[in-house]
Formats: sequence, C-alpha cells, structure tokens
Amino acid sequence: MSKKDKKIILVAQCLVNPYCRVHVLGQNFPLSHELMDYLMKLRVGIIQYPCPETTAMGLQRNPQGRQQYDNIFFRSHCKELLETPFLMVEEFLKNGYRLAGYIGLRNSPTCGINWGKHKVNKYNTESPIPVDKPDPEDPVLMGIMAEILSEKFHALNMDVPFLELPVQQPADSEERARFWLQLKQQVEPNNPEYMS
Repeated sequence: MSKKDKKIILVAQCLVNPYCRVHVLGQNFPLSHELMDYLMKLRVGIIQYPCPETTAMGLQRNPQGRQQYDNIFFRSHCKELLETPFLMVEEFLKNGYRLAGYIGLRNSPTCGINWGKHKVNKYNTESPIPVDKPDPEDPVLMGIMAEILSEKFHALNMDVPFLELPVQQPADSEERARFWLQLKQQVEPNNPEYMS
C-alpha cells in the first residue's frame, strides 16, 4: 500500500450505526464490523452523513418505498444533511486525498443504488418489498439520497463509484462476494489480486 494513496470514502450512516436502519433491513452489526475493520486496516478515512430517514421520521418509523420519500420536503432535508459531509469531501480532495467511492445500502429507498420495481400495498403505494421476478425492462432508480449525491458529483464533473452493501444476503452469497470485489478494486486499485 502506497503512503501517497490517501483515501476517503463516503458511507450511509447505518453502515456505521446499524441501529438507524429500518427493521425490515435488519441490523447486522457483524457486517458493519467487517466493513469498518477492512476500511480502517487500509487507512481509509470514513465520512458518513446523518441518516435522512431517522432524522426526518425517527427510529420508530414504518418501512416505506422510494415513492413515499420522493417529495420536495424530503429531498430538501437530504440536501441539508449533505452540506457539511460534502464540504468535508471537498476539503479532503483539495488536500490530496482520493475519494474511493460511496457505499449505500441495498434495498434502501434513500441510500440504495439500484431501486427496482417493488410490491404495492393495499393503498396502492410502494412497499419496501421488491417484486419476486422483476421485468428487465422495469426502470431502476437510485434511492433519493444516492440520487442527490450523484447529481452533486456530476455537477462537479466527478466520476465517483457507487457501491451498495447487500446486508440481507448471506455472507457466502454471490451478491456479497461481488460487493467485496468491487470495494477492494476501488480501495486497492494497484493490487493485482483485484484488478479486472
């Protein structure tokens, strides 16, 4: 590992504090521990932003789909929460650090990267439960916070890798292995073991 490769990474808060996560996504402290241990071992500075769902609706909120969060008020709330963390990212970049990426949470309506079609409830509003067999033609959107981050990076002409941690998949799953490979490729780009 080169000392010159000073790295930071931006993460959703529930990856550091699983208590923020809505109950249907589970808390999975061992996975957070594994992620933080890996990042700390490789001297990656971690910047997290406050959980927009917790700060808007508290810990006792009901699980919801992206549709319910996609409104002017919640988007404004997300933008406010990102102000200081984004300034921190810019300050680190200005001082020679490399932004290795952003890590969101699989199936999160706010911090997920690939929000596909979800089941609807009896009120015809989107639920947090994905459909069993999605149609490949169905649109895939980012979570609200991830989308706002993407827009911010795009406005600054920054190409930042977006990864999503599959917290509900088993440790030995293909999805989890793919996440770890993608993360290691971003954090350790010169390691021949992870080059594609």
